[in-house]
Amino acid sequence: MLDKKILAIFDCEESYAYRLMDFIGEKEKLPFEIQIFTRAESFFSYAEKEEIECLLIAESVYQRKIENLKIAHIIILSETGENINRALCHINKYQSCEKIVQEIMQYYAKKVPEGSMVTRNKNRKMIIIGIYTPVKRCLQTTFSFTLGQMLARQSKTLYLNFEAYSGLGRMLNRNFQSDISDLAYQFSCTRDKLFYHMESMIETVNGLDFIPPADIYQNIMGIKGHAWIDLFSEIEQISEYEYLILDLSDYLTDLWEILQHCDYIYTIVRDDALARAKIEQYETILEHLEYEEIKSKSRKWTLPIFKQIPMQFEELTYGDLAGYIKREVFPDLLEET
Repeated sequence: MLDKKILAIFDCEESYAYRLMDFIGEKEKLPFEIQIFTRAESFFSYAEKEEIECLLIAESVYQRKIENLKIAHIIILSETGENINRALCHINKYQSCEKIVQEIMQYYAKKVPEGSMVTRNKNRKMIIIGIYTPVKRCLQTTFSFTLGQMLARQSKTLYLNFEAYSGLGRMLNRNFQSDISDLAYQFSCTRDKLFYHMESMIETVNGLDFIPPADIYQNIMGIKGHAWIDLFSEIEQISEYEYLILDLSDYLTDLWEILQHCDYIYTIVRDDALARAKIEQYETILEHLEYEEIKSKSRKWTLPIFKQIPMQFEELTYGDLAGYIKREVFPDLLEET
């Protein structure tokens, strides 16, 4: 059960403090109740009576006597770039709220003791959608990322990409500091801290959360299928996600095992001789290896030729592909779930 602790924000710049509070408040999965302070007297009055787990305090209002209060974690929101107290964590105040939260979670992952596992009570299981096709250049990632953004409008959704060369950073014009190989490594080392590690890595586009794909795909090639399945199970336990979308590829070890674990499998096909031959060979292999369950879970989608697919991944929900997903895929998916 999640026990929310007090996260206090102390900054005399009221508009900034409330903007940061609103952003953190929207991330319901974070284990904090937020309190805002813009005046020293109100802050100290509160801190003397209540237990504050974490304090985010602007450099301009920081006072040494704050260290005498019973606050487990103090983080300074740096305004000048100077380190005013080497004993405390400093975070650049003038960056995106998303980056601030990531750095807070990075700090927490290092500081919280072993056994500080975050768990959730959920009314329904997390639905895992595996998207895989042996046919190449058929819009699999574009389809997956569009589906994820559209699902995220109504349900908490996480997207994981396992391609060797996803190009996702370039398409989103972002530089990622960590990726799914880091998450898998941290999970294998400190399972109890997965929540904090994951929150420090999550990126968001139009409400869709995703962990950046591996920058060097060889870093995930040796990870066995049961390890990924264990990770997915843990994500279900510690998060509020209702859907997990897996954009899968042949570079994954034990791909069949992962597909078998999915609740739904979407296979994009093309209507040409070579594509049909690939699908036929794929299904023959499934039968030969006794993975008929994968075949029975699979939905084949032959995508039409779209006149308009936005070049920017942030705009995919406005294109013809989004219309197709809403018209054809959603009835199939949402009616059964």
